[in-house]
Amino acid sequence: MVKKEDKKYHLMSDQVARILFKKSKVSKELTAHIISEVLKLDYLEVLNNLEIKSEETAFNVSQIDSRTDVNLENKDYYITIEICYTKGSVRQRQTDTYVYQLYLGQVYKRESLKNMKKVVQIILENYDYFHQDKFIYEVVFMEKNTHIVEDDFIKKYHINLAKLKNVSYNSIRNEDNILKKILYMFVCKEDELEKAYEGDTFMEKVVKEARTIAGFEDVPLYFESEEEIKRLDIEEAIENGRKMGYEEGLEKGRKDGITQKQNEMIKDMYKNNISIEMISKVTELAVNEINDIIKNNM
Repeated sequence: MVKKEDKKYHLMSDQVARILFKKSKVSKELTAHIISEVLKLDYLEVLNNLEIKSEETAFNVSQIDSRTDVNLENKDYYITIEICYTKGSVRQRQTDTYVYQLYLGQVYKRESLKNMKKVVQIILENYDYFHQDKFIYEVVFMEKNTHIVEDDFIKKYHINLAKLKNVSYNSIRNEDNILKKILYMFVCKEDELEKAYEGDTFMEKVVKEARTIAGFEDVPLYFESEEEIKRLDIEEAIENGRKMGYEEGLEKGRKDGITQKQNEMIKDMYKNNISIEMISKVTELAVNEINDIIKNNM
């Protein structure tokens, strides 16, 4: 979701990025460039061996929150790319689950421990996650005081797109860092987008594809249902209300959460052929209120 102050950044949309990385004509080349630059791997090797998988990260159908933005695999890695343009610890915890599901999902018998693939998560963020003014933060398990790495089978890379907002389009044209050059498109102002990539055949093609995607009025969400978005927003409202000390936000979060749960319960009861009168009695809501809820949620 694009914040109001970011409206001038035409392509800064998680919906646009998801489709561009996964469903467009340039998906494989684009993701291969990003992964090879972040992981310091040979581009052609990544391109020729990388496979874009379904968005599911879970190996068990009963696991929740298992649909990532972009899920990729080759012989050595499982790689997820996440787009987080709005900051929130609930969403952050959700992205963490994708990494652990891909890691643990490989351990189905003892022999599998010998051939486990490394799990890498690349998170594109419209903010500086660690507030250290770096473009890339590499996160691994390590001992706190000595900084000795305990395990590098799970790695996370936080990419700070906000750092590129102060870079001029003229500077990016001469930028040696391929990753910065590619990702600049998401924070480039609308009226400077073509100028930034003039003469760059590949990026001109990427920008054209991204503009086409952004031009759709209804861009579908590929990993979150509307219900899932509402649930995350409710959790964020509660948490933000608690953190900021705004009782109104906290109370709104509670009420929204209660209302959603109640509506789901009413919908399930109705689907199971429980009469409107009985639902009214159980929920202590009027019959006309029950009818409205069913009408608006079925």
